[in-house]
Amino acid sequence: MQTRETFHSGLTSLKGSIVQLGNEVNDAFNQSMDAFINNDSEKFATIKENDVKVNQQEIAINEKATLLIARQQPVASDLRKIIVAFKVSSDLERVGDLAVDITKAAKRIPMTVTKIDTALLLQMANKASEMLSKALIAYENANVLEAQQIATLDDEVDEMYAQFVKKIFNIVISEQLEIEQVTQLAFISRYIERIADYATNIAELIIYEVNGQYFDLN
Repeated sequence: MQTRETFHSGLTSLKGSIVQLGNEVNDAFNQSMDAFINNDSEKFATIKENDVKVNQQEIAINEKATLLIARQQPVASDLRKIIVAFKVSSDLERVGDLAVDITKAAKRIPMTVTKIDTALLLQMANKASEMLSKALIAYENANVLEAQQIATLDDEVDEMYAQFVKKIFNIVISEQLEIEQVTQLAFISRYIERIADYATNIAELIIYEVNGQYFDLN
C-alpha cells in the first residue's frame, strides 16, 4: 500500500511539473508575439535566455519520470501515464523552441516597417495559446472530453493560417513588398500553426493516457 501511495504521489508531482513547464512555455509564446508587435529587443533576448531554463526543466522532468519507473516498477496503466509524461514534456519543449523561432523571425521584420495588417496573425496566436491552456488543464485533470474539444480549435487555426498566407502573398503581387518581410511573416504564421498542432498532440496523448487507445484528432 505504501509503495502505491508513493508512486501516485510521485506521479502527481511529475504531472505538476509538466503543467508548470507548459504554463511557462505558453507565457513565452505570448511574450514572443508581444515582442514582435512592439519590436522589443530586450524581450527578444529574455525569451531566448529563458528557453535554456525550459530545456533544463524538461531534462529534470525526464529524470523524475525515469526514477519513477526504476524505483516503483509500475503496472501497465501507470506506465502508460509515465510514457505520456515523457511525450507531453517533449512537445512543450518544442513549443518553447518555437517561441524563440518567432522572436528570431520578428527581429528580421520590425513591425515599424511592415505594411501588412497582422490582425489575423494575432488572432491565430491567441487561439493557439488558448488551445495550449485548455490542453494543460485537460492533462492535469485527465479530462477526455476537454481534450477532444481542442481539435475543433485546431481546425480554426488551420483555416486562419491558410487565409493569412494567401493574404500576404496576394499583397506581394499587388504592392511589390520586400520578399524578406513576407517570408518572415510566413515563417511566424507557420510557427503559430505548429504550436496549435502540439496542443492537439497533447490532447491526443490525454485520450491515450485515459483510454489506452490512440485517436488522431487532426
